[in-house]
Amino acid sequence: MSDSAEPQQPPAVQSQPKLPEVDSPPAEEVLDSVPSTDEVVKEARNVDEIVREQPTVDDLVGRDRSSQLSRSPRKPHDE
Repeated sequence: MSDSAEPQQPPAVQSQPKLPEVDSPPAEEVLDSVPSTDEVVKEARNVDEIVREQPTVDDLVGRDRSSQLSRSPRKPHDE
């Protein structure tokens, strides 16, 4: 019988493939075009303003919400 108490070695993992060389601008040039933190903060917008600009689900699917509300059954009020 073979020695089954020894843990089995996992299969060898292949090394990562070499990435191709690409032409890229120098890091300094890229970083020079990035706005400063102050500029980003100055241009920032309020989240409520951004959300108000987004279409509603009803707008996206083309439903008229007012006609849907008038056809929906009303729930009786708790007394």
